[in-house]
Amino acid sequence: MMMRKYIYIWFVISLFFLNASSCSDWFDVSPENLVEKDDLFSTDEGFRIALNGIYLDMSDEPLYGKELTWSFVSFLAQNYDITPYSWNTLSPYIPATKYDYENTYLLKVTDAIWEKGYNTIANCNVLIQEIEKRDGSFFTQGEREKQLLLAEAKGLRALMHFDILRLFAPAPIVNDNNVYIPYVTEYPTLQPERLPTSEVLENVIDDLEYAKTNLAENDTAYNAIMMTNTNYRFAPGFSGEAKGGPFFGFRGTRFNYFAATALLARVYQYKGDNENAYKNAFEVYRYHADKTWFKFTASSQIIIEMNNRRHTRLYDDILFAFNNSNIYSIYTTWNSANYFRSRLLIRNTTHLFGSDTDDFRLTKLIYSNYSLKWEPKTMDGWYNSSIIEIEDRLLPVIRLSEVYYIMCEYLADKDISKGIGLLQELRIARGAKTPLDPAMPKDKFLEAVYNDATREFIIEGQTYFLYKRLNKPMYNGTTPIDMSGKYVLPLPNSERTYY
Repeated sequence: MMMRKYIYIWFVISLFFLNASSCSDWFDVSPENLVEKDDLFSTDEGFRIALNGIYLDMSDEPLYGKELTWSFVSFLAQNYDITPYSWNTLSPYIPATKYDYENTYLLKVTDAIWEKGYNTIANCNVLIQEIEKRDGSFFTQGEREKQLLLAEAKGLRALMHFDILRLFAPAPIVNDNNVYIPYVTEYPTLQPERLPTSEVLENVIDDLEYAKTNLAENDTAYNAIMMTNTNYRFAPGFSGEAKGGPFFGFRGTRFNYFAATALLARVYQYKGDNENAYKNAFEVYRYHADKTWFKFTASSQIIIEMNNRRHTRLYDDILFAFNNSNIYSIYTTWNSANYFRSRLLIRNTTHLFGSDTDDFRLTKLIYSNYSLKWEPKTMDGWYNSSIIEIEDRLLPVIRLSEVYYIMCEYLADKDISKGIGLLQELRIARGAKTPLDPAMPKDKFLEAVYNDATREFIIEGQTYFLYKRLNKPMYNGTTPIDMSGKYVLPLPNSERTYY
């Protein structure tokens, strides 16, 4: 991997981007788009620009703006019914459903995820190194701002490594000690060492623990108001109330304390450390328990009529999301570019929801068998513009509901009655009123947890990783798919040659 000393600026806001490609694959750029690193980091405003640029990069199509949410990984998860398009040999997403990872078109997608992911990591490393060179007095808000910038950059670095790991390396459950991906913490790094899954996870945890520790005071005390209400977390109109100015607002779309804590729970669970997974999940849950910080979007806030619907992204319980104002343009272009009709149907919803016909993830988020999660809002009037400005840009990374699932899995062994109660609480919040059997055995309880998670994660990108973590056959509503040898993507060709 070789990375460059230039930072590219584009878009309406200055977008920070370092090209990090394999070996000596250099990128042609025009001089007018280049800004010297030293110039960018000559003021504290440059550091803010750099961090914002990383968020924009991660919201782009190869990452969370498409492939790591509603596109590639959702095809891997068998979320979409591609039966009408089985003839289509030009789309990379049909072979994705068949786990044909060597398909020429699909390799372009997976290579782009790897390259963009490590570009982002390079950006994080440059920013981290530059922050660490400065004394707190360099920043307008002093040491508080320095630590916030550093914590967010390390948190984003951890997240990016973790999702690359979840795609390009086996899950810990298979106990494979081979080396797969590098954990890069310095720029430049010309020949990073690939590590086994266990070592990558330890590095991810170290970065997330740092982020959690150094974000806690800002997000739970000093600037707590920016986290205690959905509008404060996401709405532009409220960011000016943040102490220190608007840059310190929008905490729902910035790597915040609850993002770090919930992601630690996710990572520990993936590692197989359910004790620490539960501990971190419970830390988030306790802020929800009195309903003053986080809540679930009420059924009354989701209206099914095609010209009168809102809150289909269920943004009240999003703990952290990326932000992309072009999401609908991307979605529409993607459909036509892949020769799909305007919408792809969701696979086997009848089997997935069973007798829970009142579950509003079925009744209000799925219409004529396609999902409304990524559909543009069509409601007239001021409320429409407000929703588009806030909710329709969001790319959910982790939700409160996942915190419930993590706690439930732990409680299946420790206190199953409490776990059943938690799952029932979540189901009721999503409209599924049929009571669970309070005496159900562990295997049936876990089956209910995984079923609910599969409903919750429809075309948001987490279903594939759920079944990979468990090393289970992939759910597709009918006959489960044997995933032997199918849970690890191949490295890009350039990396295979390099190593």
